[in-house]
Amino acid sequence: MFITHKPAEIFLGAYLGDDATQYWQYVEQTTHCPWFYVKVGRRQGSEALTRMVLIPSISALEQLLNEQGADIWLLDVQLVSPAYLNGGDGWKMEKLLEMRETVDDIREAAYVYSLEGGHFYTEALGACRSDLKSPRIIFSVTPASR
Repeated sequence: MFITHKPAEIFLGAYLGDDATQYWQYVEQTTHCPWFYVKVGRRQGSEALTRMVLIPSISALEQLLNEQGADIWLLDVQLVSPAYLNGGDGWKMEKLLEMRETVDDIREAAYVYSLEGGHFYTEALGACRSDLKSPRIIFSVTPASR
């Protein structure tokens, strides 16, 4: 999850003619978990705009995926992974090709991330989830596989 602090707020809304939007110099991440940096296309009137969105969780990414339509669509998803997941010394940002929720032979649930460059990361979910019957693709750059 991301949080903001009042001292980090930048007061540009009135200057830009948008009093409903708040601007921040930085946000804080409260968990040491993977998150997503997503390039989103949005239609505003006759214009198509591109924005970058920080998504703190898989459930929030799924919500954004479900909201896709004529006015909003995903252009690119980057997985930002901590060292415990990527096997490195620190955080990494890599293009996400596919993410699925699956179970292994002993019925242990996990997320499997397929990344550009042939990397795969697996994140165990802990106790077996009884409602998870078979592998489920959550995200794929190939729309036909979703």
